[in-house]
Amino acid sequence: MHYSKIAALATAGLLTLGLSGCGTQPDGSGSTPWQAAPEQAAPEQAPVELTEASFVKELTEAQTEAATVHMTMTYGGAAAEAAGLAGAPMEADVDVTDPENPAMSMRMDLDGETFDMVLVDGDLYMNMGEMTAGKFVSLSEATGTDNPMAEMFESLGDMTEASVQDMDPAAQLEGMKDAITSFERSGTETVDGTETDVYTMSVDPQKMTGPQVDGLPDEALSQMGEMEMVYYVGKDSLPHKMDITMTMEGQEMVMSGSFSGWGEPLEIVAPAGDELISLDELMGGPLG
Repeated sequence: MHYSKIAALATAGLLTLGLSGCGTQPDGSGSTPWQAAPEQAAPEQAPVELTEASFVKELTEAQTEAATVHMTMTYGGAAAEAAGLAGAPMEADVDVTDPENPAMSMRMDLDGETFDMVLVDGDLYMNMGEMTAGKFVSLSEATGTDNPMAEMFESLGDMTEASVQDMDPAAQLEGMKDAITSFERSGTETVDGTETDVYTMSVDPQKMTGPQVDGLPDEALSQMGEMEMVYYVGKDSLPHKMDITMTMEGQEMVMSGSFSGWGEPLEIVAPAGDELISLDELMGGPLG
């Protein structure tokens, strides 16, 4: 597995996580995920057609209340093929029940290898298959050392931590709002048995701000052309599917994602014991 492919896939995956808005509202929002419902339930509200002005607010509030989600993502197009990412699936569980302590597990398959990332209690762990002997490396322990491999992990860590540590849909979607160049409700579609409204928008990535771009290298961001984003939003104002088409170095990249299990309990735990390996132990391995 080559570092450049890992970086490309991590970049694409983290950008998608940011654009999906999986996270919590900023402090002071007054919303508490997993808050107990009152004894007398409020009457069910009729679905409201979203507009460009209401899109950010409605999706942010719905995702904050749900707090957890499982997502899957696939990649296609000439840019994905050139980077070796075509057909490389990504799956992730995100849990922001505790807004100050988000948790995430992400798995990506590439060149027959499995690449895992886990975020628990502010610590990020990476398992890069054969490169890490099939075990997890703790970035908090790997970076800042004299080990020759530390620089590689530090670079990957810088790319990922800004995104996974600040999984804040209010900031993410707010950062996208001023970059939207067109917006329309383009129809309806049933996704996994759920009726959804389809919203299509064009986004200029050069105008985006916030966590979804803060974790990306300037070079990667500068290579992105205008993006077409299609959200499939249920009556609950939660996205159930998302398609993103963009250009990278003049080639098309297509990312297709699905979202399920909104609000369902998740158990995301940090690797421990013989699941972990230090950089010193790896020096005799594939990168030694």
